[in-house]
Order: sequence, then C-alpha cells, then structure tokens
Amino acid sequence: MNTKRILKEAVRLPAKSVLKVYLDSLSRTEFDPEKVSRILVFAYHGLGNFIMYTPALRLLRERYPNARIDLQVGNNTGCEDVLAGAGLFDNIYVLPYSAGPRSWLDRARVIRDTHYDLTISEFHSHSWPLTLLIAASGAPFRLGHVTSPGWSLRFSRYSFVFNLPVAMREDEHEIDRYIDLMAAAGARRIAARQAAPFIYLCEEDRAFARRFLRNGSEETARVTIGFQPGTSPAMRWKQWPIERYREVIRRVTIDHPDSHIVLFGSSIEEAMIQEMARGLKGRISLAAGKTSVKQVAALIEQCDLLVCNDSGLMHTAVAVGTPVVAIYGPTDIRRTAPLGERNVVIRHELPCSPCFKLEGDDQVHACSHHDCLMTIAADEVFSAISRIGEPGSTSPHNTEKPAVLRAATDNSKRHGRA
Repeated sequence: MNTKRILKEAVRLPAKSVLKVYLDSLSRTEFDPEKVSRILVFAYHGLGNFIMYTPALRLLRERYPNARIDLQVGNNTGCEDVLAGAGLFDNIYVLPYSAGPRSWLDRARVIRDTHYDLTISEFHSHSWPLTLLIAASGAPFRLGHVTSPGWSLRFSRYSFVFNLPVAMREDEHEIDRYIDLMAAAGARRIAARQAAPFIYLCEEDRAFARRFLRNGSEETARVTIGFQPGTSPAMRWKQWPIERYREVIRRVTIDHPDSHIVLFGSSIEEAMIQEMARGLKGRISLAAGKTSVKQVAALIEQCDLLVCNDSGLMHTAVAVGTPVVAIYGPTDIRRTAPLGERNVVIRHELPCSPCFKLEGDDQVHACSHHDCLMTIAADEVFSAISRIGEPGSTSPHNTEKPAVLRAATDNSKRHGRA
C-alpha cells in the first residue's frame, strides 16, 4: 500500500465514524412517497450503464410528475446528453471527481440549500465524495444499492449512508437492478424485457445523421451497417481483434458492394480505426471522433445493423431500435445483454467465463489467453450479419436469404429513407 493510500485511509476511517454518528442523529421517518417533492439522482457511470438506467428514470418521473428531479453526473462519458431535453429532469449538474475541493464544497452547499427529500444512488455511484454530498444534503430519505451477492464489500463500503437500502441478485440484469431501485421509491415495477431504454433525439440530431450519410452523394445505399471495432484503452480486454473486424468488413463490401459501412468510435480510437480501414474497398465512412453522443445515436438509428463489442454504443443501438450483432468476451452477460429478439450475441461459453463480474477486473487482467474472444472467428460474425433477423428465428443459424438485405427495405420505412 503506497503512502497516498495510507493517508487516505487514515482520514477516511475517522470521517466515516463521524458520518455514521451524524446520520444516526437525523430524525427517522417511515418512507412516504407523498412527502417527496425534491429528488436528487446521482449517476456516475459509463454511457451504456446510463442507457440501461433510462427505463427506471422514466418510471421515477412517472411516479413523481410534479416533483423537482435533478440529475448529477461527472464521469466524462456523455451521460448528461442522453436525456437532455427529454423532460425527465429539471436540472442536470456535471461535477467530475477531478473538479477540486472548492467545486465539491460549493456543490455541497447548493445541495444543502435545496432541501432534497430523497437522494438516489445506484451501485455505480458509490464513492467517498458522493457519500459526503449525500450526508450534506440532510435528505430524510437516502436510497441506494447496498452490498449484495457477487458484489464485494470493498465496492460498497459506504452503504451505511442509505436508510432505504436495496440489495441485488447476482444474476440480475442491470435494467432490473435499476427498476428495483425505483420500485423502492414508490414507482411501479416492470420486467427488464418490457422496459425500453431510450435516448432523446431531436430533428437537428437526425438531420446531422442524414447529412453525414449522404456526404454530398445523391445515391442511397441499399444497406447501411455500422461497425464499432474499438474500445477505450482501459477496456481493451473487451475488444475483439481489430484485424478480424477488418476481415468481416472486407467480406461485407465484396458480397454487398451497394452497402455503406460506417465506422464508429471515440476520438481516442480514431487513429486505430483509420489504420484498420486503410485499403478497404467500397463506401466506407469514418464517424469515430466526429460526433457528439446524440449525433452518434442518430447515426446508429439510421443504420440497418450495428456490429460491435460489448459497449456503450451497443446499448445506444438498442435504445434507438437498431439491431446489433454483439461480440462478447469476459463480461457477465446476465447483467448487460442487449435485450430484444432482433439482437444477436456471439459468445463462447468457457469454464472460466464470465471472469469480469461486479467484484472488479482483476481476473480479466490476470488472464493469459483471452480465449473467450480469441476463439470467435470472422466467419462466425459474418454469418451472423448475413442471417440476423430471419423470420421465426432470433439466432444467426437460419440459412435462408440473408436478412440484412431484407432489413434494409424494412428500415428504410422506419428511417424515412427513399
């Protein structure tokens, strides 16, 4: 343990004791939804997780149509853009952990002065700074996920702050976990497969997507397929080999020369994706690093299919109604699978999988082979692209006419294309 960590623990332990005493001193009232008129939701997590959170957030607004509901984010993942303009929140605050002590103290004062009745923290939003904000709020009702099977104590050591604790099942999909949280706040409960993740898009976002895809051309592609071959540097263990993506794209452009391929990714991945695409024939557009969260969602909405890693853009596609072929490796699919009959997951079940669970990514980084990803061949992914969405089948094993071509006709009506 380094010196910095030792000092942090030396400060945290007595501060934790003081907080516990303070919280125990607050008046205890049985939770009553009728007494709630101001709500603060914390959401410090990735884009995909936030998209899976959206059905629960819609249920919260449905339950409290006249309440002031504010959102606070700060992970620099674009969560603040997903629901901007949707009317679910009265205010959206962005406060990154790196903002500095003064910014956090100023925010604590604002929260205190707002007199929230209820704070809500899902399991991604557990940290010492957020615990201090919750305590500073003085809110009589503090709702949050707490230590649960498959989620070790070290990831939820601030559970003591919640007087409305919600446990999770180890095999529970994250959409269900978020809905369980809102049900504890008085919202109605629905099953994950009935829920509909969404992103709020306006006409300006969709107009951008149409312009981007035309790019000065009057010719409309018969089928538009998006590919997201990259991942963030911290999540490279989720990434199917980039050369295999290249091989799949090469085969698609040969078999379907009238297709339009759109390559998605962040600005960090742009150079890698450019290099992968060098020399490929056909109509290929690079969107990596060139879009906002809403713009990339609008572009994916215009696609007939997205081929991707387990990622935020995978959940973005689900949110805008575009089928996905998702390539899964170490992730616990029970938690994050793209729900919907038109979506296909390519995954090899191994004795060691999944090794990335709620406990963290130690096992992932210790893996010497990554066979869960390395054993997935380009042929398997290309076959799934050709057969996704066959009538009467939700798997890529039907051998009738390639449905991706039929999907182009169906989706042209959905997207308003000629």
